[in-house]
Amino acid sequence: MILMLFLALVLFLVYLLNTLHYKRHWMENFEVQIAFSEEQAGVGDTLFLYETAINKKKMRLPTVCVKFGTSKYLRFEDAESGTVSDHFYRNDVMSVDGFEKVRRKLRFTCKKRGMYRIKEAELVSYDLFCRQTFVHKLSVDASLCVYPSLLDVQKLVPVFRHMTGGYRTSLPLFEDPFAFAGVREYTPQDSMRRIHWKASARMGSWQVKTTEYMASTPVVILLNLESPGVFTPVDLLEDSIRLAYSFVFYLCSNGVRTRLVASGDEKLRLEENGRNQIAAARRALALISYEHPCCSGEELVRNEIPRLHGDDHVIVISMAGKKPMQDAVADMMRTTESVTWVAPIVSEHGEDNEFREISPAIERCLVKWGGIG
Repeated sequence: MILMLFLALVLFLVYLLNTLHYKRHWMENFEVQIAFSEEQAGVGDTLFLYETAINKKKMRLPTVCVKFGTSKYLRFEDAESGTVSDHFYRNDVMSVDGFEKVRRKLRFTCKKRGMYRIKEAELVSYDLFCRQTFVHKLSVDASLCVYPSLLDVQKLVPVFRHMTGGYRTSLPLFEDPFAFAGVREYTPQDSMRRIHWKASARMGSWQVKTTEYMASTPVVILLNLESPGVFTPVDLLEDSIRLAYSFVFYLCSNGVRTRLVASGDEKLRLEENGRNQIAAARRALALISYEHPCCSGEELVRNEIPRLHGDDHVIVISMAGKKPMQDAVADMMRTTESVTWVAPIVSEHGEDNEFREISPAIERCLVKWGGIG
């Protein structure tokens, strides 16, 4: 009996000493690193998140749990290793021998634009008999910028064809978005100011001018992220952002200067050339938010009117389209005749349609983005 008690006491002392030793030294010369495989990506891209545990001591760590939180919009393939609520909480278990490096490669897909950061991780380990829990928090630095996705160029063709019908550009992507310079037959959507009187008299029917689009002629893109109602239509606002980025990308890629002005929670103004403009717009639109827009759509339009010239082409992207916005766009059309209003909508005939009542002038410049995208 005494022998059994002695053995029990010895075992308890061994357990106690082992536990104290483990508690004191388990984080000694032990590192955990978390990093994304890329610093930037687009919506829909598949990347990897690397978890690396480095044990620089002889003592073995039989069980280490690495826990951290990230956005639910980074969709991991093995989602059973975490829980999803407003965020995704990852919990990975690994065993690390002495002087060993263990690396986990976690595959995920980017589901939404934005800046994603992991700043803190929590390490959890257990004593030899898994009776005591040891927790250690450490700072990590992993960041990923997810850009808005580009729209298929074929989906943009109706908009480019609508843009005054008379611009020539080097864009080989479009079958015939900008007709050759000269004249063409008048359509009800054309402004009377574009009528070519001599050609009309010569040909016996109304003809309108088509002007060659030069790279020096800027395109001004106005992005209004004001929600038209109480509820925020996230899908349509995201479509608006994708439209703005797609216009900047395709125009700048072909030598056309652009100016991007957006009103989200903060006002954005970008006016550079070529790749610099694409890169600046891509990052800015990845980070832009629209929970509390800094100004209304009509304010955005009216503030830009004094900056316009007669040869500017303006693309207004706005799902808000009630009378104050229509009046502002109509005033803009008196400054420059080349205005195209792209309106993301749920349905052309829905009850919540902002464009049930529009003037003939607005109808001429309006392109509804419902069913095109």
